[in-house]
Amino acid sequence: MTAARRLAAGGLASLVALALTSLPAYAATKRPTPTPKPAAPRPAPVSLAPQIYQLNPVKVNPTVLPNIMILGQHLTPTTTVQVGGRPATTIQVPDANHLLMKLPENLAQGSYLVAVTNEAGTATASDQLVIDDTGTHPSTLMMLVGGGFLLLLVLVMRLARTPGLT
Repeated sequence: MTAARRLAAGGLASLVALALTSLPAYAATKRPTPTPKPAAPRPAPVSLAPQIYQLNPVKVNPTVLPNIMILGQHLTPTTTVQVGGRPATTIQVPDANHLLMKLPENLAQGSYLVAVTNEAGTATASDQLVIDDTGTHPSTLMMLVGGGFLLLLVLVMRLARTPGLT
């Protein structure tokens, strides 16, 4: 019986020791979590002023090719384009480096500055856009050459019909 009491006392002591060692661990897991500090507001992304590296093409006939590709940086869908101070139509901005625009209507022949503007600023192209619509109308020189060729053809035909030359 004494052995049974010792065993029971040892088991009871083990139980008490186990309970006392697990109590702090249980209490540590049940501590209240501190409330997180509110996060500082993130600053809005900084917009950068646009840059123009190249116009493609630089010389254009607006009746044949009315669209121009602008190669640069920081071009966004809200970027506006002006050609010679007149607003152009932005057709597509596939990425931050390319912008496809349509020329304003009724641009006269000549050279024009191209400027792009976004929320951070404005940039002007170093090359001027040249509008050249001479490809649709024959030049005066071409008309004179064509008339001279026609006159030569008529003379040759007349000489071929002359009875004394055969």
